[in-house]
Amino acid sequence: MALVTVASFSFPHEAHIARAKLESEGIPAVLADEFTISMQWLYSNALGGVKVQVPPSCAQRAMDILSQDNSDLLADEFEPE
Repeated sequence: MALVTVASFSFPHEAHIARAKLESEGIPAVLADEFTISMQWLYSNALGGVKVQVPPSCAQRAMDILSQDNSDLLADEFEPE
């Protein structure tokens, strides 16, 4: 089955965060080019970064989830008391 790339990141740790977010929402996701870029990080731009890929049937929902801005959820954590 062909997978669809829904996001790409310069560094593997960024892609892992996105993959974990998708999986927490029930969307199966895999990373492409993760190990190559881990070993040769200078190749990241040439390869198009570490890609987060999902099944085609989940692609639109995955892009919607990844485009959400949830930074307001942390606001209370960092406000002085």
